[in-house]
Amino acid sequence: MPRCILLCVLLAIIAIPNANSQQQPNPPQITAVTPGGVGFVSITQGSNGISATIGEWGTPYPYGVNGPPLPGVEPSGPSILTIDIDVNDGGIVSFSYGLETWDGGIYDWLDINLVTPTGTIPLVSNLGQPSGNNWGSFWQSPNISLSKDLSPWKNQHVQLVFSVEQDGYGDQTQGLLDNAAISGCAISPLTNPPFNDPKAQSFEDGNTIDTNDLTSAMQKAWSPFPAGTGIPACPSGFAGLVGAGRLISAYRPPEYQSHFREIWDKWKPPGNLQSNTDPGCASIKAAVQAEFNKHGLAASGKRPAGPNGTHCQGLAIDVSISGLVNVDALAGQCGLYRPFPQPPPVGDPVHFLHQ
Repeated sequence: MPRCILLCVLLAIIAIPNANSQQQPNPPQITAVTPGGVGFVSITQGSNGISATIGEWGTPYPYGVNGPPLPGVEPSGPSILTIDIDVNDGGIVSFSYGLETWDGGIYDWLDINLVTPTGTIPLVSNLGQPSGNNWGSFWQSPNISLSKDLSPWKNQHVQLVFSVEQDGYGDQTQGLLDNAAISGCAISPLTNPPFNDPKAQSFEDGNTIDTNDLTSAMQKAWSPFPAGTGIPACPSGFAGLVGAGRLISAYRPPEYQSHFREIWDKWKPPGNLQSNTDPGCASIKAAVQAEFNKHGLAASGKRPAGPNGTHCQGLAIDVSISGLVNVDALAGQCGLYRPFPQPPPVGDPVHFLHQ
């Protein structure tokens, strides 16, 4: 076995990281459930989530449509329930809600808001009896399901606020909350970008061809070089024989190569986001899929090398071979060869090393 192949195999074995060494998932968490306003909030926490009634209830309005007040059985002001959430890696908050009332919709109603560091987002506004300014008849809304992706506020704190407004007339109103819960993802988001290494960040931004950091032998094999210093059979380098525009990749920063490996491991097994249908993983899945497609990882069909691989040592180049005839003979003229000429996923036919 040539020394370079043996070295590359050993480095590849050393570089394979344990899948568990990646950052662990940090799902969203409910940190507090707090009643407020004028009170009359009853909270139940069960295995399916948080349920609550919001607003004073239990005394039917006895006087019919548009009757006189019934003092002392309805507060004046909002009954409020606040659920605090640390979003962490992101996820989905979901719940069902409804309203029952003896009052008209312009007097008593339900609001549900998501309070975020960047502003308040109305989820439900002024849910009340459609009769408008008439009161005294009983009305109940359907039980409505709602979910909200919290991923835009990753690593931030938000509040889910339920508020039932009551006017004190005596025609009671109660909001109903069922099974408020949050779901995260068992797969953590990508570690990078951004990168600690400016050169790796430059690669991520699209500047992906770097021949300056190849070894001197690889630079001479690929590029034109001064007369008298090169290989007589390859006076203008492999670039001159096949066309400089065929270069796909040369040197890669180790942190950038680790990014490739992490994308693969999250999209394919063991992470397997490709087949994941969990709504709590939707945002992370979309981000990983975008990176998988951006870097063309599907074309190779195999797991990328680790951060100690040949590209990261300046020992390898990738060259498009489409349409080339006798590519191995041409490469040999410049001291290059393909260690894995078979098609993917078995081989890597675009990968060239120096002999």
